[in-house]
Amino acid sequence: MINYSKLKKMSLIAFIDIGASLFYFDYLVQEFRITLSVITLPVLLYIYRELKPLPTVLYVGVISILGRSLFSALSEYTFIEAFIGSYPELGFYFMYGVLYQYFYNKFKNFDYTYWFASIVMCDFLGNTAEIMTRALITGNFEILRDTLKLLLIASIRGGIAFLIIISINYYHLLLKRKEHEERYKRLLIFSSEIESEIYYMNMNIDFIEKVMSNSYNLYEKLSKDEKLKKEGEVALQIAKEVHEVKKNYIGVIEGIEDIMGKRIEKRNMNFTDIAEILRDILNSYINKNNLDIDLEFTINDDIKLEKHYYAMSVLRNLLMNAIESIGDNKGMVEMVFDIQDGIIVLKVIDNGEGIKDKNLDYIFHPGFSTKFNEDSGEIKRGIGLTLVKDIVEKEFKGKISVTSKKSLTEFRIEIPVSRGEIE
Repeated sequence: MINYSKLKKMSLIAFIDIGASLFYFDYLVQEFRITLSVITLPVLLYIYRELKPLPTVLYVGVISILGRSLFSALSEYTFIEAFIGSYPELGFYFMYGVLYQYFYNKFKNFDYTYWFASIVMCDFLGNTAEIMTRALITGNFEILRDTLKLLLIASIRGGIAFLIIISINYYHLLLKRKEHEERYKRLLIFSSEIESEIYYMNMNIDFIEKVMSNSYNLYEKLSKDEKLKKEGEVALQIAKEVHEVKKNYIGVIEGIEDIMGKRIEKRNMNFTDIAEILRDILNSYINKNNLDIDLEFTINDDIKLEKHYYAMSVLRNLLMNAIESIGDNKGMVEMVFDIQDGIIVLKVIDNGEGIKDKNLDYIFHPGFSTKFNEDSGEIKRGIGLTLVKDIVEKEFKGKISVTSKKSLTEFRIEIPVSRGEIE
């Protein structure tokens, strides 16, 4: 059964071989040519390693000879004249295919040096076979004395093919490395978001604990009064159900932490690396939404953070808030990082619409939000800045403040270097 996918690839190699063979110079005997096709042939055989070399090379040889003969028939030769001059090349293709098949079976564990030596031998012995074929046809065996010069030509062409393969593999390596870095950046952002949600869930556990405790205390008080005994039972039931919610919460948190622990390595990260990841993510968001916002990062120092998830979550919240405050207007968002007298100073500045004076005292309160959708009536839950404040104060033992005037808002975070987990 014909495999049309492989046949297409073999045909592609043949057409490239025809094109490359148009660049040549005559050598030793009329009709024998040194062409570029012997550079492209091993490169393509390397790229399409799923093809069997011998049938592929023979197929390429036949198609290439017929194609070049037809091409020559459009110029100074007839098809028959061109074919008679070209068909001895089958000696080259047969020898090249047999040798490459032999070496192909040997280099299952690919080695560049071995591959280079192999294609040089295929080139040299293949051309030698073609010259011998032409000598047998013409009866002129004197041309065989100069064939050692073909070894030098084979080495040069093999070297060029070798450099092309090295370049291709290096390019693929760079692409894979870039893809890996992009995946890692996305994973870090995703992880920071998950860590933030886990942090907020842990905060809620404290509230749940208080509700459960209050419900049980209410039960104890009500149970002492016979008239309120039923209400006491309701309070006890509430305490039990809240306890179950708490257990489920803890189970979810432990499950997420276990999954994330397996997905990403817990390691320190330089602040400059965090900033670079955030810059890429935010610029991508700005470009995707066609926003006219300039993002500027001023990094005057560096530090290695252990709790980089929390740092990334804090900065991402503040920077996204700054971008959203500008919206569709032209604006600027700047992040400044510095270390002053043992204190890490982080500033996020924007020239958006600003924060009203009456709201400044409430922006860090749970549930407070100015992001209200008049069309849908939906209001965002308003935990971003609450979360930021809790992380800064509880995880880093720092403090956060905000100042806002017309078209200028600045969030300032101060963290002791000792809490930055510097190495």
